[in-house]
Amino acid sequence: MKYFRTGMGLFFLLFTSHSFAQTPTPAPSVQLSATFPEPGEGFDKLVLLPGGNTCYLHFDKKQGIIVNIYNEQHSIAATEVIKGNLWDASNMNDTEIDGIYAINNQVVIFLQQLVKYKPNLYRLVLDGNNGKLIQEDKLGELPTVLHRDVMVQDNLASHDFYVSKDPMSGYYAVASFAGGELQRKESAAERVQILHFTPDHQLIRRSFYSVSETDYPYLGYMDMAVQGAEKIYLATVALSSRRSLKDTSALVVISAIGKNDSSFIHTMLPYTANFTDIHASIQYAAAVNSLQVLLTTTNNQSSKTPVPASYMNYLDGGTLASKTSQPLATDKITAFAQQKMKYTDAYTGQPQALITHEDGSSTILLETMSQFTTTGSNSWNKMHTNMNDIGVSRLDASGHEQSGYALVKMQIANGSYDPLYFHRKKKGQWYFRNRIQVLNTTPYLSYEYLPTPKATYIIFNDYLAYLDQGGTYQDKKPLRYLTEANTVCYRCTDASQERLFLFGTPETFKGYYCMLGASDYDEKKATYTTIMITRKGEEKKACIAWVKF
Repeated sequence: MKYFRTGMGLFFLLFTSHSFAQTPTPAPSVQLSATFPEPGEGFDKLVLLPGGNTCYLHFDKKQGIIVNIYNEQHSIAATEVIKGNLWDASNMNDTEIDGIYAINNQVVIFLQQLVKYKPNLYRLVLDGNNGKLIQEDKLGELPTVLHRDVMVQDNLASHDFYVSKDPMSGYYAVASFAGGELQRKESAAERVQILHFTPDHQLIRRSFYSVSETDYPYLGYMDMAVQGAEKIYLATVALSSRRSLKDTSALVVISAIGKNDSSFIHTMLPYTANFTDIHASIQYAAAVNSLQVLLTTTNNQSSKTPVPASYMNYLDGGTLASKTSQPLATDKITAFAQQKMKYTDAYTGQPQALITHEDGSSTILLETMSQFTTTGSNSWNKMHTNMNDIGVSRLDASGHEQSGYALVKMQIANGSYDPLYFHRKKKGQWYFRNRIQVLNTTPYLSYEYLPTPKATYIIFNDYLAYLDQGGTYQDKKPLRYLTEANTVCYRCTDASQERLFLFGTPETFKGYYCMLGASDYDEKKATYTTIMITRKGEEKKACIAWVKF
C-alpha cells in the first residue's frame, strides 16, 4: 500500500484487496481528515451537503451541539457550538433526535425534549457553509407522558413525533400522535396531526388524521412517505380497546392525502387482522405510480407461515387500491446460504430496510436477529440482541424474488432492537438508549449497504481472527466489544461477493473500525463518509473518512 500526504495533513489511501482476482471495477479512493480524539458520550452524525461541504455534528451531554463544517478539500472551514433558546442543551438525557436531513444546502435537525413531562418538538436549521443556527422553531407539543398506555395485540398507541422527508426533494412532513387513554372530553379525530412543509420550511398545510373514532379510536404509527408537494402517505395500525370486538382489534391501514384533498383516504389490509407487534416501511415509486409497503410481524395468527413473518404489499399510488399482497420470499437467499454458508435450514433474517427503485422493483435488506437476556443488576444491561447474517433480496415490480445472496456476520448489541432498525437509522433517529458509554456499541453494529452503478458495497465491523478465509460458519465468534474490531468491505453483485479492506489490511497490533451510525451516503455522487477509529496498540484516534466509489 502507498500513502500520500498533502500540505493540509490529509491522507490518500489506495484501495487494496485480499488476494482476490482482479476485476474491471475501479478501486474506491479514500481520503482522511486530520485526526481528533475518539468521540465520547453523546451522538455523532455526518451530513453530506449538496454544495460539497460535510457537516459533522456531535451532540454532547454538557455542551450542546458541536458543529464542524469540512469544505470540499476536507479541512475544517468553521466550528460552532449550538445552544438554542427554546430547548435545553444540557438535558440530552431527555432528548431524542427524530431526524437529520440535508435540505437546501442546510442541515435540518428535528429534536424532541420532555418539558414538564410533555414532549416538545423543535426544528433547528443550520447554515451549510458556516454551521451557524439560522432558524429555531417549536413545531408542536403533546400531552403529558404521565398517562395510561393503550396496548392492543402488543401494538402500542403512539404518543410521539415522527418526521419523514421526500428522498427526491426537500419537502418533508411532521406527524404528531397523542396516545394514551382518551379523556372524557377528548376527540379521537383531533389526536393526530400531519404538518407538510416546503424545502424552505414553510407550512403548506395542517391536516388531522383518524380512521374510525368509533371502532378504532387509537392509532399506532408505523411509517410515512412524502411525495413532494403533492401527497403524503401514512401506514398505521388501527387499534380498538373494545373487548367484545373480535378479529378486528388491530388492523393495518394505509392512508393518503393529496394537496387538494380535504381529508385522508384509507385502505385497510384485512389479512393483517390481529397481527402482533407490527412494523412497516412505506415507499413510493413515481415512475409506475405504485406504493410499496413492507410489513413484518412477530405473530400472524397463522400456523401455515412461520413467524416472524414479512409481507410485501403493492397499492395504486393514486387510489390506494390494493394490487397484491404476498409473503416476502427469500428462497434465493436460502439457496445461497445452503450452498456457500453451510446452512441446513432456511435463512430467517428479518427486514431492516425496503429500497424501492424507479421502475417499481425493490431491494430488501435483511439481518438475522434474536433477543436474549443475561443476569445483571441493570434491567437495560440484561437485554441483548444478536445482529447476525446479512441477506439481500431483489424483487421485481410484482414482488417476485429475482435474486438473493447472504454474508456471514455475527454481532451482539446491548438492548433490544426491533426490525427495520436500519430503516430508522438512515433517518438520523437517535436517543440515549444506553447511558453507560462503554456499553454503547450500537453505532458500530449492523451494516451499511452502498449501491453504485457497477456494484454494491457492504461494510461492517468484525473481529480480525474471522476475516481470513478458512474459518467455518460454526467457528465464528460474535463481535461484542470494539477492542479488536476491524472494518471489512464486500464488493457485491448477484454473481460474486469480493472481500476488500477500505483502510488497509488490518494487523494484530493495529486496525480500523467505523462508526456506521454516524455515516452518510450520497448515491448520486457515489460518496460515502464515516467516522473511522484508528487503533494502534492501546492508542486510539478518530478521523473522518470520505470514500469515493
